[in-house]
Parts: sequence; structure tokens; C-alpha cells
Amino acid sequence: MIKLFACKELTATAIIMEVNINWSQDDLPLIIERYFQQYTLFEKLEWSKGADLEAVRFKWQQHDFTINFECYSQSAWLECPEHNGSELLTALFQEMSNI
Repeated sequence: MIKLFACKELTATAIIMEVNINWSQDDLPLIIERYFQQYTLFEKLEWSKGADLEAVRFKWQQHDFTINFECYSQSAWLECPEHNGSELLTALFQEMSNI
């Protein structure tokens, strides 16, 4: 299977993702399904849909994360709301970069 997602950059508050296709909001159900197929170590919890921003909450090693899809700019990024989110994002970035 071709990798649809790649980790592009790690910041103090987010992992910036690269989605290797041109996509729109109508494509998100399939894109999100492919995301969880590529990263099987994540447990999908909740999908929030907005006008131009959609977010999927998931767990990794008992910690909460969110992947956000901003449709107008075709941006995707991961966030961690936990108090040690920066450390968890660093660990997650390393794990995802090996997949």
C-alpha cells in the first residue's frame, strides 16, 4: 500500500502532516479511513465535522491526540491536549516516522 501520510514537521505544539494527494472535504471519509489503516497503532474515538475543519480524536498508548484537517488550505496536523503534550508529540513523531 502506498503511504498516503507522512510526518512533515514537528513543532512545540503540533505534528504537521503531509497528505500525498490533492483532496477536498468530500474526500475526508476515505482519507480518514486510510489514515487509521496506515497507523494501526491508533484507536479512533470521535470525529467532529465543521464547515471547513474536521477533527478526529484518537488514543495512542493511553494518551489523547487529535488529527485536524483544514479543507480550504488542505492542511493536516496532530495535536495533543495533555499537559505533557510536547513530549508526547515528540515520541509520536518518532514512532510515525518509522511506519
